[in-house]
Amino acid sequence: MKRLIMKTHIIAALGLAMSLSISSCSDFMNLTPEDQYDEETVWSDAGLVQAVVNDVYAYIRHGSDEVSTTALTDDAYFTHNYGIKAINETAVSGSDLQWYDNDNCPFRWSNCYKGIYRANLVLKNIDNVPEKVGYDVKMMKGETLFLRAYLYSQLVRGFGGVPLVDKIYSIEEASKLSMPRNSVKECLDFIISDLDQAIELLPETVSSSDLGRATKGAAIALKARMYLHLASPLYADRTVNTLACNQYDGDRKVLYEKALESAKAVINSGVYSLVDCNAGNVAEIANNFHSIITTNNAEMIFTKQFINKSQNADNNVRNRVALCHGPNGYHNWAGVTPTNDLVMSFEMEDGSINSSMFKAGETTTMNPFLNREPRFYATIGYDGAEWGRPRPSDSQVFDPTPMGTLQMGFYELSSGGGPVDAQVAFDATGNPIKTISFTGVNGVDTRRSSVEDWNGSFTGYLEKKLIDTSFEASESMFQTCPYPFIRLAEMYLIAAESCIELNRLDEAVSYLDALRNRIGRPDTKATLNIRNLAFNQSNLREFLRLERRSELSYEDSRYYDIRRWMIAPEMMSKSLTGIAVVARLKPGKTASAPYVKNPEIWDYQYFVTDLTYRETRKWNNKLYFAPIKRDEINRNPAMVQNPGME
Repeated sequence: MKRLIMKTHIIAALGLAMSLSISSCSDFMNLTPEDQYDEETVWSDAGLVQAVVNDVYAYIRHGSDEVSTTALTDDAYFTHNYGIKAINETAVSGSDLQWYDNDNCPFRWSNCYKGIYRANLVLKNIDNVPEKVGYDVKMMKGETLFLRAYLYSQLVRGFGGVPLVDKIYSIEEASKLSMPRNSVKECLDFIISDLDQAIELLPETVSSSDLGRATKGAAIALKARMYLHLASPLYADRTVNTLACNQYDGDRKVLYEKALESAKAVINSGVYSLVDCNAGNVAEIANNFHSIITTNNAEMIFTKQFINKSQNADNNVRNRVALCHGPNGYHNWAGVTPTNDLVMSFEMEDGSINSSMFKAGETTTMNPFLNREPRFYATIGYDGAEWGRPRPSDSQVFDPTPMGTLQMGFYELSSGGGPVDAQVAFDATGNPIKTISFTGVNGVDTRRSSVEDWNGSFTGYLEKKLIDTSFEASESMFQTCPYPFIRLAEMYLIAAESCIELNRLDEAVSYLDALRNRIGRPDTKATLNIRNLAFNQSNLREFLRLERRSELSYEDSRYYDIRRWMIAPEMMSKSLTGIAVVARLKPGKTASAPYVKNPEIWDYQYFVTDLTYRETRKWNNKLYFAPIKRDEINRNPAMVQNPGME
């Protein structure tokens, strides 16, 4: 009897299943099942096989939704807390995964292994699929090998060593299955093997209609990422990293050399190039940098493409980041908002680092958002920042500026306002302990706004980086700009970091300078001098780490970086902080609603607020590796849990 191919859950989340859903449409982005086919028909029709391959892409999760790994770092706070707070407060285990078991988690165990199962199914049959006009069977195989490698890379970066499943098991085999976790070295070797095969099969480029598909460059770039990841201190550690399968016993210097080799291969391929963002002023440079993230361009290596802005579309084909992370004064949800720590970590325009306004209780009358580098303005939404488009009609009464100016503070008025209690400090339970009262208005983007107050930001900041601010507010809050899984800037940073760890410092500088110069930043050595730092390996290492934080913020990097570098105890034990902005009328000045930012009329004061009442962040070394769901441990007697996650 022929086996029906349809969607089902996998057994033991190890890629075991009897069936699979596919789409009868060959459109790359159409991931909705439209029909069912028997197995013999599927593997005899390249068009149907392409639909199965398309389905595998859907299991690679992206950061253009409500929650991302950024909320599990010192870079951001998730406004609505659920699934994230417990992890950041270390209340997570194999029986209580919290957000680690959410569909948005890029290394969710069940999602990744479902995708791996489908990849294995394709690889089992692809060599016997007949050619068909309009379909490239060779490329399909290359894509599938790449996708399997990518899914395993996510599992390894999240959990450490995981079981390697490279075949389809029968129900009888599955019932007897007992698979231990492979070591991270074995996992790396498997991933590299898949990628090397994929490189031989994949094209260098794809047409505009096939953007989002894997290429040779994407496979080489993933090699660079994984070599660097496993070379990092966490995998050499034997004090904190106590589980054998999570330890790398090979020569880490060789891994750094291979990471450098792979990154250079992408950089020098001639297929990709850094986008020159330089322009007449910082604002223009910032806009140019922002467009790198929100458009398809020469820096993009592997992306998630979106094709539909419909309210009713599937989340695989619509980008929700504008809805989930935008200003509540535009009827958006604030979402994963920048911390004050991230905001203040961006360098100044001259290359220096602001040494104040990091700690709760600090205050200043000097605008901390002036004279910052372009990536700051491209990434952060702050009080007084131009959003990029008018308000929706019901909010324009609060903000008549033509391109929308974020109101994240509290503003005094001489007429037309009401009572305002500007809360600038809180106790451990969230009660205000310092309040400034006057007649005025609450900013339309605050949590005390007249519009969607419950959706406002607690930190006083908003993410701007991934949001396309060009479409009209009357349009749907869904967008179609791509999400960058891998872009060329990361390859320059990998090359630089590898060179630093190999003590090839001048070579490292060449990669850093190329990246910085394309956005008008001073050379690395000059910047170190500005910061009164000697040119040595230790200082250059810290410089590189800050560069990665600024360049790759909100691109699903920081979570893995602070763990692989083993700096999480310091970074994730800091108090969660935000900003409160209070504007009082200058002596003799008057103003009426609506408020429009004007330093000629108002004196502004900025307060660093302690938000530990929202989330008391602390670090436990068990968080270096995510917990495996207890059900998986129970189903597989050979499986061991990550330390502390029992």
